[in-house]
Amino acid sequence: MADGKLHFAKALTADGWQRDVAVTVDAGGRIANVQSGEKAASQNPGAAIPAMPNVHSHAHQRLMLGLAESAGPETDTFWTWREVMYRFALKLGPGDLEAVSAQLYVEMLKGGYSAVGEFQYLHHAPNGTPYANPAELSLRCLAAAEQAGIAITILPALYAYGGFGGEPAKAGRGASSIRLMDS
Repeated sequence: MADGKLHFAKALTADGWQRDVAVTVDAGGRIANVQSGEKAASQNPGAAIPAMPNVHSHAHQRLMLGLAESAGPETDTFWTWREVMYRFALKLGPGDLEAVSAQLYVEMLKGGYSAVGEFQYLHHAPNGTPYANPAELSLRCLAAAEQAGIAITILPALYAYGGFGGEPAKAGRGASSIRLMDS
C-alpha cells in the first residue's frame, strides 16, 4: 500500500453500496477519505464493509477460557459456571486485567472489530477489598484499549439480584457479585 490507498470493486459506504472505491489511509492507519468511482489497475475484487463493533465483552473472562467448558455433574448450571468465573475474577489484579484486555482487544481488531463495549463489574482487589478508586479496573480496560488501538465504551453493570424473577442474592448465585460490586 505504497500510495496509502486501498482499491475495492465494491464497498458499503455511508451512501450505500458503491463501485470502484478508493479508501485513503493516513500514516496512523486510519481512514482519511473514501471516494467512489475511482477505478484502479489493481483492486481487491471483493467487497469492503465497515468493521463491526463487539458490543458485549467481558475481557477478564478471556483468561478463564477452557476452565468451565467441560461437562459437569447433572447439577452443572449457569450458576456453577458463574461461581468458577467469580472465583477466577477475584484472583486478577489490575495489571492482569490490563494485559488480558489488551491481548483480547488486539485479537478483536485482527478479527475485524473496530470497537468494543466492555461490561465492567469487577471492583475489588484479589484480597477482597475494594480499590481506593472504584473505577480502577475500568481504567485498566481503557488503557488496554488505547494500547491496542480500539475504540471502547465502558458499560458499568450492577447485579441487584442473584437469579431470575427477582431472586435475592445468596451463596453461590449472587453473593459473589454483590461482594464485587459494593463500594
